[in-house]
Amino acid sequence: MSRASILRHPAAIETRGSQVARIIERTAKSGAKSWLVKWRIGGGRNGKEDFETCYDRTIAESFAELVEDNGERRPPGYPKGCHGLQDPRFRDDGALGMPTFEAYARTEYAARPGASPTQRFTYLTDAERHVFPFLGHLRLDEVTRRVLREWAQQMLARPSARNAHQPHRPLSDEQAARRWAQTCGLAVKPTGRVSPDVLRKWREAGSPRPARPDPGTLSPATVTKIYRGSIKPVLRAAMRQGDDGEPPLLRSSPCDGFRLPPAPVRARQVLYGPEVAVYLTAVGDVDRDTALFIVTMTATGLRWGELAGLHTSGLDAAGCVIHVVQTYARLLNEDTGRWEWRIKPYPKGKKRRDVPISEELAGLLSGRAQGSRSDEPLFQKRTGGYIDYGNQRNDILQPALALARERGLAKHITPHALRHTMITMLRDGGVAPGVMQLVAGHASYQTTAGYSGRQTPAQRALILDAVQPVLQAAGPLFDIPDARDTQASHPNASSASSDTAVYL
Repeated sequence: MSRASILRHPAAIETRGSQVARIIERTAKSGAKSWLVKWRIGGGRNGKEDFETCYDRTIAESFAELVEDNGERRPPGYPKGCHGLQDPRFRDDGALGMPTFEAYARTEYAARPGASPTQRFTYLTDAERHVFPFLGHLRLDEVTRRVLREWAQQMLARPSARNAHQPHRPLSDEQAARRWAQTCGLAVKPTGRVSPDVLRKWREAGSPRPARPDPGTLSPATVTKIYRGSIKPVLRAAMRQGDDGEPPLLRSSPCDGFRLPPAPVRARQVLYGPEVAVYLTAVGDVDRDTALFIVTMTATGLRWGELAGLHTSGLDAAGCVIHVVQTYARLLNEDTGRWEWRIKPYPKGKKRRDVPISEELAGLLSGRAQGSRSDEPLFQKRTGGYIDYGNQRNDILQPALALARERGLAKHITPHALRHTMITMLRDGGVAPGVMQLVAGHASYQTTAGYSGRQTPAQRALILDAVQPVLQAAGPLFDIPDARDTQASHPNASSASSDTAVYL
């Protein structure tokens, strides 16, 4: 029996001796499969074990053959973590061939300058799910604009990654009965066990179960994120010389001249005028401590992680300024392979900034900081330590949003929407765009300029006031009423001009 035929028979794999490489198939919780190639260095029974994880069965088989041909040792050009793919920078017999996109991309992700371990993991995960299955087998010079265009079209028609890799678990009888009871208006607890009476009525109704939700497709924003993080930088890197002066693999990038299909433009959810008071009052009615957190976010435009990670030392109450020097983020732990919330010693964009605050807010935050050490977070849980994002969202912000909707708010407000609200206030208040960029912490001016492309009630009032002389001049021609009568007949214009005074 040939080596290849042995590898294709799992039963034969288990009967082989320990002197040759073994292939072990593994399945993750998400359903993704991988193949572990294990062998003892040198082939001895007491030798130290080495292993490599591969994400394709064929690659695992080829790698196992190379291990055996190399005397049960790791073959040259296949470093630890190569996943069974040869390092494209490895020279064999003095000639460097054109690597596949997947082989080169894995090396580029690991060596990308300035990328954190969390970012590298994100690039690799996105590529393994959405890029490698389509164009990973192609050589770098075979990836053309046509290939990228076909990839984008396929991605936009592809089911959502979350629903594809994490299918919904079937509902239990109690869960299905609770949803049926809520639909029918029957009194039922939101959590816990369902009463036997409700279960009996649910069975008498034929044990109905809710229809499975539509998995949806990948959004244009997701496709753009994958393209900019996992494809475009790889092809750009192939145009650069190697570390030791090796010639570039590509002379030009297919990304030049390639444009993704335009995404639909969605208006930002921003609070205007009395809406601010409605939302803040609702948060205060649910939890007063969180209300100060939300007020600070709205008045400073800080991101949630920047405010949650703000230490007492970052508050200068006397100078009425907040020093944004770090952020509280969910990061990958390389040692354990798990995601953890912890402090990142710099904010987004790696640029520290100072945000001015009013004397009133400085007094409130100063009172909050009393009794805390300089290295403790300004906003803490009742039991101490950093705020838990999931608990704050589920226990406070979502009930507060539901209460605000009962009081007339018709918008879906998230913590980041409060940041949009603050930046919109700065624009309506006439703050210079350059100052807006510094306060918001935007790395690119174009991000800040995006806020000037949408009308607000305050901007609408300015526009109508600016063109009012035209209507006054045309009054005698068309019997247009006096300007004062025009404003009285258009209450939206006059009320909009006062919105800037009732933001907070």
